[in-house]
Amino acid sequence: MDARVKLMGLTRVIYGLLGLTGGLLIFYFNDLQQAILINGILGSIGPFVFLSVSALGIAALRAKMDKRKLLLLILGVTLIMLGIR
Repeated sequence: MDARVKLMGLTRVIYGLLGLTGGLLIFYFNDLQQAILINGILGSIGPFVFLSVSALGIAALRAKMDKRKLLLLILGVTLIMLGIR
């Protein structure tokens, strides 16, 4: 298995564990202000994880893909980021 694929999977697993931990902390604190704070922290990490995993995948495909398709892929990731702002 490619090291980049392993790193992509590991990044997503760690983010999933952070999300699960955040949910458990919300239950533990049982406070609306704390819940919003925890949710905000997790929400701010999400785009970074998305960009990191996408960058790893694009870097792995760089040599195998046509330049036009690669640019379209990068444009797609950019449009997703602009759309969730």
